Amino acid sequence: MTTVPLRYRIPWKKIVVYTLAVLFALYLVLPFYWIVAMSFMPEADATAVPPQWIPEHPTLDNYLGFVNPSDAQALVGSRAVEETPYSLLNSFVVAGSTALLNLVLAIFAAYSFSRIKFRGSQLLLILYLITRMVPGIAIIIPYYLLMREFRLLDTYLALILSYTTFALPITIWILKDFFRSVPRELEDAARVDRCGWFRTMWSVFLPVAAPGLVAAAVFSFMTAWNEFMFALFLTSTKAAKTIPVVAANFATDFNTQYTVMAAAGVLAVIPPLVLALIFQRKLVAGMAAGSVKG
Repeated sequence: MTTVPLRYRIPWKKIVVYTLAVLFALYLVLPFYWIVAMSFMPEADATAVPPQWIPEHPTLDNYLGFVNPSDAQALVGSRAVEETPYSLLNSFVVAGSTALLNLVLAIFAAYSFSRIKFRGSQLLLILYLITRMVPGIAIIIPYYLLMREFRLLDTYLALILSYTTFALPITIWILKDFFRSVPRELEDAARVDRCGWFRTMWSVFLPVAAPGLVAAAVFSFMTAWNEFMFALFLTSTKAAKTIPVVAANFATDFNTQYTVMAAAGVLAVIPPLVLALIFQRKLVAGMAAGSVKG
């Protein structure tokens, strides 16, 4: 009796890989989908058992409440609904200013490390990373006292300075690798054309390193946008409160409106999501190149 060889084999390896990829995608997407869906539900539908994955009675009241809150919504979380528009503006100003200041400082430092050889440069880079390893809770009290001494509590500047300190070491490492990959011949050619250092940097050097600049800017923006602890300690009014602090105020011991909290979460996610989509190509190129060059 002869056996017929199988012409097609079951690709078990691909099936397992694709199954794991789908499960991981669902793990990432489902929580965000649930927040978006809940933001369009009435409170009764959001807390129903079993949960409603698709809104049966969609409504925009949760979003309109941030513009014109009702009496019940205005009292949620110590008036967190009223503070949400201000906190979004504060987060945008603080995160944007942090990204800009962090980028300017990191460009000078990273260029020095990539182009100038001096004794102890590698040790200095390691020390930068060590400062990033210090937990924020260990320095929050002295930092708070320092900001109080300079009368900077509840201001943008206190947050911008602290967030720049957090993001600067990583940004220097990202840009250092990018700057090392830029050929020195480009700078030499610019100097032959009688370009000064600033003209060379602006017209020749930085455009070539644009993916690294975008990756560093987005990283520092996200760091400032998502930070919670320092914003909680250093701000107290809507003049400087950021969205993570206000979003935390929705959950109280007396009342929690999950739908309004979900709407605030969606509004908080939109700016960094749009930013990542706009600079998607440069961001991916920057992160990939920065991970393989040393």
